[in-house]
Amino acid sequence: MIRPIQDIPQEAVLGEILSTLDQLEPFQEGVVTGIDGEQTSRRRLLEAGFVIGSRVRFLMATPFRDPLVYSLRGTSIALRKNEARSVRIRL
Repeated sequence: MIRPIQDIPQEAVLGEILSTLDQLEPFQEGVVTGIDGEQTSRRRLLEAGFVIGSRVRFLMATPFRDPLVYSLRGTSIALRKNEARSVRIRL
């Protein structure tokens, strides 16, 4: 039986670790595999450069871990934790 990607555990798909952007550790990198959420928030993230295949590096968090700062396509971008949670990545 074929299961949708949401039902597959985050451990591995074809040997790759799947996660969300908010789960990265400092200076850890991931590759964007998709964006969840409402159309307006997805569009905003796509326009900021979070397109499938983009490499993203977690740079730092503020003292209360919101917002989170990422390096993407040569620039730094701050996202709220709930926005970062909607970006799916592959480690």
